[in-house]
Amino acid sequence: MKNICLILLPTFLLSFSSLAQGELESELEERLSELVEQHEEKKFSLSEMEDELEEVSSEGDDFVQALLEAEIEGLSDWIEQNTASLEELSQIVESQDLEGEEKESSFDIGIERHHRRNQVLDLELESHCLEVELQLIVEEGEEEAADRLESRLDRLNERIEKTKEIHDKWEQVAVARGDGEHERADELGNALWVEERDLAMSVELAGRKLEVSEHRRHADELAREVEKAAEIIALSSEMQKQTNMRLAEWTEFKNKLKKSKGEARHALVEQYHRSEEKFHLQNEIMNLRKELVFTESDNQEEETEELKSIIGELEQEILEID
Repeated sequence: MKNICLILLPTFLLSFSSLAQGELESELEERLSELVEQHEEKKFSLSEMEDELEEVSSEGDDFVQALLEAEIEGLSDWIEQNTASLEELSQIVESQDLEGEEKESSFDIGIERHHRRNQVLDLELESHCLEVELQLIVEEGEEEAADRLESRLDRLNERIEKTKEIHDKWEQVAVARGDGEHERADELGNALWVEERDLAMSVELAGRKLEVSEHRRHADELAREVEKAAEIIALSSEMQKQTNMRLAEWTEFKNKLKKSKGEARHALVEQYHRSEEKFHLQNEIMNLRKELVFTESDNQEEETEELKSIIGELEQEILEID
């Protein structure tokens, strides 16, 4: 009986080992498939963007087209590098040279490296799109918007560099674990965890500051719009007042007209025509002053001076009529 057990034991251990190996590979393949699914979602997004680009190109919207092209370019690069990273993980799963804990450990390290790469790829994609948007805004001469975007881009690029530095240090942790220096690896890992949290907190704070700044800017814009609206209302109210006065003049004129004859009637009509001409000139001035509200608010100096000049000429015509 003992001899039979000694003969069967190696076979049993080999079968158990094969079974454990198979379960491990199934588990790793399942984890890999989740990453592949995410990768496929990115490819689907790229396809949708390419379709959208065709529509935008036909509409002739150069600004949106340039932004889409930048995003497509960045996402294509993301997919290409992500494909290479997934291939590395697949090779670990299929490797015949790695077994048990060694394969699982290599896969875990590979997964961490994959996520770190994707984090940088996401940030670099955002940076690339911001660079293109900044260039377009500069070309359109929107200095204030360009300054805000440039500041945002600088902060993002600084974050990318710090993130890469931290990722390089995580590679040192992997090397230490591979060399069996687990205590040193834990010490480095804990320090990096703190460093990552510091960076995450600084990014969160910068984001909140930017959000507050944007809301304040929007509030200022709304306040300026309210101010402009108040000026427009005042001008419109003045025009309504003049129209009411004109109506009263018209009523009085009709009564006088009924009672007048000959030269007196002719003089009365001439006087009304002059009054009517003056009224139309005043209306035209009011409309120009409405336009002036917007040109002054938008700091359009050339247009503002031109409007003021036209208003001056019309006011001179009114004086001549008087």
